[in-house]
Amino acid sequence: MFNVAHVLDPSMVKALAAYFQNLNPKPLGGGDESRALLPEGKKIYEEGVPSADVPPCASCHGPDAKGADAFPRLAGQLPDYIYRKLTNWDRERGQNKDQPDNSAIMQPIAHELTQVQIKAVAAYVSQLDQ
Repeated sequence: MFNVAHVLDPSMVKALAAYFQNLNPKPLGGGDESRALLPEGKKIYEEGVPSADVPPCASCHGPDAKGADAFPRLAGQLPDYIYRKLTNWDRERGQNKDQPDNSAIMQPIAHELTQVQIKAVAAYVSQLDQ
């Protein structure tokens, strides 16, 4: 996405973000394996993981996971997509230390989640249809 997005001016980014935030796709969810992870994913999404200093996902992405302001929509995303993004956060974000953006907030959160917790959150948000 960087190859495309880096040439967009701020007004275009804002317009695209608003457009995608207002889409309401039907969730695809995950397979049978994902269903077993839903309770844990919901708990992490709503309550976080206090023992690891991970705040609730809902505090930034909203209670319905539709995103808010600069925070992206998670509801209905494919579980594999969410899993890959959280697992590879450090390698994919390419933060400019001189000009940090709000995605820097996610780095310590993504780093503190275990693989099972990431799969659980991915399973939970993938089935949300609100």
